[in-house]
Amino acid sequence: MAVGRRVLLVVILIVTGGVQAQENNDDFVMLQTNLQPPYQHLQNGLLQGYSIGVLNCAFDRIGVDYGIAIAPRQRNREMVRNGQADGFFLAELSPTMNDHAEPSLPLALEKWVWISAGQATIADGRFPEPGKLVTVGAVLGSSEAEWITGQGYGDVVRPPSVETLISLVRNRRIDFALIDNQTFDQARIEMGLPIGGFSRRFERYAPLVVYFARDYVARYPQMLRNLNAAIPSCGTMPMVLEDWERGAILAEEAAMIRKWAEQPDLVAAVREMVTAPDAKHTDAQISDINRRWEQVADEGEMLPEARQLAQNRLSEILRGMNGDLSRSIAEIFVFDKRGLILGMNRLTSNYDQSGEDKYKIYADTARDKASAIRIADIAFDASTGKFLSQVTVPVIDDKTGAVIAAMTVGLDVSAALRPQS
Repeated sequence: MAVGRRVLLVVILIVTGGVQAQENNDDFVMLQTNLQPPYQHLQNGLLQGYSIGVLNCAFDRIGVDYGIAIAPRQRNREMVRNGQADGFFLAELSPTMNDHAEPSLPLALEKWVWISAGQATIADGRFPEPGKLVTVGAVLGSSEAEWITGQGYGDVVRPPSVETLISLVRNRRIDFALIDNQTFDQARIEMGLPIGGFSRRFERYAPLVVYFARDYVARYPQMLRNLNAAIPSCGTMPMVLEDWERGAILAEEAAMIRKWAEQPDLVAAVREMVTAPDAKHTDAQISDINRRWEQVADEGEMLPEARQLAQNRLSEILRGMNGDLSRSIAEIFVFDKRGLILGMNRLTSNYDQSGEDKYKIYADTARDKASAIRIADIAFDASTGKFLSQVTVPVIDDKTGAVIAAMTVGLDVSAALRPQS
C-alpha cells in the first residue's frame, strides 16, 4: 500500500519472528511500533495518527521507503537491541536505549500525569514519591515504566495495556498510574468512564523520538541526518499551555526574564544599535536576508549577516545570562520594532519576527508597558531541537521610558515546568 510518493507503509498486527532489516533494499527502513492513540492508531485497517503523518512526510521528503510492524513495546525494544529491526518509535529519550540506538529529533511531546481514583485538588497534595508506601503502575515496556523504575519506586505494577492500567486505578488495585495525558483521555472516553472518576497531577514532559539501531546508523549515517533535517518542516504537534502552566511561568520565570531585559548594559547595547545610522534595511533587503537566513539555518550554518550579529556586544551579553533559569533556557534573542534580530545567544531559525505572535508585544506595550508579556504555547523549535514556550517582554529605555526592542526567552518546557510548579 503506497502512501505519498515513496513511503511504503506495512502494517503487521502480529510479529512472530525477526524482520530482516533492509529487505535487500538499501533505501528501505523497517521500524517497530505499538498502538498508542492519538499518536498512532488503527482505523479501517490502516495505521494512522499524528506521528505517522510526520514520518510519512519526512521519509517522503528524503526519498526513503519504510515499513512498520506493530508489536508490544517491550518486544520492539528487544528487536532493536538484537538487530532484528532498524528502529522503533515512539520512545522517550532513554539512557538505557542510548547504548544500543541513536534517537531522531522529536516527533511529538508527551505530557505525563499521575492518575488516581476519585477527585482531589492540588491542595490535597496527593502525589506519589519514591520510598512512600504506595503502589504505582505503568504499561509494560513503556517509557513511563522505565522512568518509574529509574526513580526508585518500590511497588510497581506493569500491566500489558492502557485499558488494564486504567481499570486497576479505577478499582483501586493500584494507587497511582503514570500515563500520557492525551492517551489517558482517549482511552478513558473509549472505555466510557467519566472524567470525574479520576484525579490527575502533572509529572513531566517527555519528547518522543524514533530510535535507530546503532549498527543501522553506522551503515547508513546519511539517512538519519537527512531525516532530522526533514522532520522540522513536516510539523510537530503543538501543545496548548494549561492555565496552571501559564501561571507557573508568570510566577517562577517572568520576574527573572523582566529583570534581564532591564539590565543597564543590555539596554545600552540595544539603544546603541537601534539609533545607529546604518541600522535600517529596506523591505527588499529584509526579505532577501530572511530568505537566505532560513535556508542555511536549517543546516546550522550562518549567513555573514547572522555571524556579525552573533558577534556583537548584545549577543555577548545574552550568552552571559545565567542564574536560576539557566537549565530551562534554550535560547534568548532581542528583536527591534521592525521585528529584526539585534542579538542572539545562538542562531535563530529566522531573521524577521514581524509575522509571528511574539511581535504583538509591541501592540501590548501601547496599552500597558509595565505588565506587557507574551507567553506562547508549546512548539518544537528547529534551531534548538527542543520543545519551547517562548516568553517575550519589552526592552524599555531607562533614559526615555520608550520601548526600544523586545526580548524573547525560549523556555525548554521539559525543564521549566516541574511538578512543584
